[in-house]
Amino acid sequence: MSLQVHSLYRSPSVAIYDVCCRPECREHGPEEHSSGHHIVFPRSGVFLKRVAGREFVADSNHVLFFNKAEPYRVAHPVDGGDDCTVFEFRPELLLEVITSYRPGVEERPEQPFEFTHTLSNNRVFHFQHRVRQRLLSGAADALTLDEFSLDLLAAVMRQMNLGSGIRPVRRRATTLRAHHEQAERTRLLLCERFTEDLCLEDIARTVHSSTFHLARVFRQQTGLAIHQYRNCLRLRAALERLVEQESDLTTLALDLGFASHSHFSDVFQRAFGVAPSECRRQASSTWLREMSKNLEAREIAPA
Repeated sequence: MSLQVHSLYRSPSVAIYDVCCRPECREHGPEEHSSGHHIVFPRSGVFLKRVAGREFVADSNHVLFFNKAEPYRVAHPVDGGDDCTVFEFRPELLLEVITSYRPGVEERPEQPFEFTHTLSNNRVFHFQHRVRQRLLSGAADALTLDEFSLDLLAAVMRQMNLGSGIRPVRRRATTLRAHHEQAERTRLLLCERFTEDLCLEDIARTVHSSTFHLARVFRQQTGLAIHQYRNCLRLRAALERLVEQESDLTTLALDLGFASHSHFSDVFQRAFGVAPSECRRQASSTWLREMSKNLEAREIAPA
């Protein structure tokens, strides 16, 4: 069997990689063991997965779950093999998301997944493709990728559990004041370090929160994801420097934390409807500042 693994991304919160399998025969291969708690998105092809004496068909309509060290066997009854994208979340983060629906999982952290697979609806399938395409393009940053991956995890858990009639567990709510203070600490950190490529774990650790909790609280308090708020700050800073007739747009892009000149130009044009170079040539300072005030969050969805 030809098996290729290509790492796409790694942060303290999540590792993402592609797996390309091209088997030499259709029969079940030898017993394998998962190296971690994996959420697997088949993108093309089909295979049979046998675990604990039960077998099911794995194709692009499904999301698969592998518990660490769990034995399984795979067969490929159809020619062509399969291509999958794998997400491996930090165990503590994974448990936090799962226990929001299934508190009992805390008693068996070595086996967080109770199911081997679930259906993948169109929204989930498209979402994981968007994350993967941003990785392949090289335009996305650590914070955006961490939040997108966490959103994807939450969407998968929500679909799987609500489909089984299980709703989120009501827990003792902390006060609105505590949530507000946590969001304010995060905003202050972003204002100070918005040009840095901080990952979600960096920010959560600094404001003394878990990543999953902080992502939810910040969105509830501000109406924006953390990376969207950070991008607002970057774009406003870009406008101010364009007011001062910044000459080198590549330097401007890199100084503000964008991956490249093209990445910066794409985000800027989608936000303001004009390229940075054109904006610098034709716009007055008054007009640029008015653009900054009128910037809407929906216009700066991360590239």
